[in-house]
Amino acid sequence: MLRFLRPLTVLALGWAVGASATEPAGTPPPQVSEFQFHHDHVIGTSLNLCVVAPNESVAEKAELTVLAEIERLRMIFSTYDAGSEISRLNRSREPVKVSAEMADVLRAYESWQRKSGGAFNGQVGELVRVWKEGERVGRVPDALTLERIANDLRKPGWEWDATGTAVKRLTDQSLNLNAIGKGYIIQKAADAVRKEHPNVTALLINLGGDILGWGAAPGGTGWAVGIQNPFQHFDNAAPIAAVRLKNQAVATSGDYQRFYTINGKRYGHIFDPRTGHPAESATSATVIANDNVTANALATTLCVLKPEDGLKLVASVPGAECLIITPDGKQHRSAGLKLSEVAPTYIFTPQEKKDEPKGAVWLEGYQVTVAVELPKIDAKRYRRPYTAIWVEDDKGKAVRTLAVWGNAPKYLKDLKDWWKIGKGDNDLVKAVTRATRGPGKYDLAWDGKDDKGNALPQGTYTVRVEVHREFGEHLRQSGKIECKDKPTSVKLEKNAETAETIVEFKEAKKK
Repeated sequence: MLRFLRPLTVLALGWAVGASATEPAGTPPPQVSEFQFHHDHVIGTSLNLCVVAPNESVAEKAELTVLAEIERLRMIFSTYDAGSEISRLNRSREPVKVSAEMADVLRAYESWQRKSGGAFNGQVGELVRVWKEGERVGRVPDALTLERIANDLRKPGWEWDATGTAVKRLTDQSLNLNAIGKGYIIQKAADAVRKEHPNVTALLINLGGDILGWGAAPGGTGWAVGIQNPFQHFDNAAPIAAVRLKNQAVATSGDYQRFYTINGKRYGHIFDPRTGHPAESATSATVIANDNVTANALATTLCVLKPEDGLKLVASVPGAECLIITPDGKQHRSAGLKLSEVAPTYIFTPQEKKDEPKGAVWLEGYQVTVAVELPKIDAKRYRRPYTAIWVEDDKGKAVRTLAVWGNAPKYLKDLKDWWKIGKGDNDLVKAVTRATRGPGKYDLAWDGKDDKGNALPQGTYTVRVEVHREFGEHLRQSGKIECKDKPTSVKLEKNAETAETIVEFKEAKKK
């Protein structure tokens, strides 16, 4: 089960705090606590922060610094904003003076395009456009169009002036720098916190599954991060592996979260720029590296290259390790990944007690899925609602908690219905690296077992969703669903805090 973080108060590790040379010998290190923040609808995805600081005020100031830096850089790299720097650059074929940040990212793309042999490219804007159009009209883009685009992508996309501060685009292929841009934004946000808030001793930034871990959680030696299973990518599913970040970054790319559907067939959103077609070599690729730009560039590239070629590329990059998962479920690990891996049970510790159910046995291979969406709310003081999602049997007894989300545990008692059955449950989750998903959208799964791992019988169950937002409302959704001998579904009516929730009893997807 997913759980929110419980803030801890501990003595900061000396290496993380950095003792002052003027402090007298024997001065105890300052106390610090861990504070968690969450925001949806941040550059098209979700943002999770863990800030280790002396107090809540310092942590909240660090949170605002991160948000401000993300917004500043969004106005440089967002292709969805007509006023952004990249949009202005895409509209011109004349030399355009660029910011230092744009120059950094363009030069990173040049470097990784060379290193990848053309498997990584920053000019995939037209590919995105033609595949979106193909989905709209129900027709795969024609071979001549894709060949024309691929030929263009083999050419240099831009050139620099003599000063190295102005760029002239050389082809009609528009720039799309998302594959590196998000990682670059994470790095700059972390740099801003370290510069502006020296009392912050550790930081975990998770922007849509791309993660930076600096310092260490209180009492720890790094940040434990799960790697999402691409074949079971529910928010409450156990990870397929886990790693510990020690002043490192991790990123995951994959074709399982975002895709195009044309005539009933799914096509991934990561393209092989050498062919113009969606890449098919990997279902997901996770990379640990010394910085987010490297992690992001490699994760995208490994989805395009064959696994053996990807492993060779990773081996050539100091400090980089990877886990590649192919469509047949095979896992390909780099040689040094085991030095960073930890057992997934470090984060997830489900109980394994299994009693026989009293009644008809749960239909084999079936599960209940719950699709929850927290919509964007325009409010000056917005926090994601404290949210609890759980299942009750036909007698009204809570049998399985699927998720509890909130920024501060002290407020969870405000979820009065869930608090009666949920208090005292303190499982901890730091973060999970995953392919980027849409903002505010969460998918949960229930396997027909209770919180102790006991199998439950067929029957009618009630799914409950309770939300309570600071500066907002306290609202509930609930619906009964039959979990018997055939697929069925129910919709929970939307309200001011939660969009329509879809609950389905159906056969689980197979690998």
